[in-house]
Amino acid sequence: MAIVAAYLLHLAHQLFQGRNDPNTTMAPAVAYLFVALFALAAAGLIVYAWRLWKSAPKEEEPSREENENSLK
Repeated sequence: MAIVAAYLLHLAHQLFQGRNDPNTTMAPAVAYLFVALFALAAAGLIVYAWRLWKSAPKEEEPSREENENSLK
């Protein structure tokens, strides 16, 4: 999810850099709208991924007794 968020930020940055390009057919208002949309989506994904990561249960190493019993 973090990679997707980084890619969305990259897209927003590329759109923002090309906002004054005379060879584009995209209206400036639409470019700003998509820059904001991609940036907000990336921020939402980062927050969601962070919360998901923090709420994930931590894996514990199995105790020695469990290892011995599982082999029988």
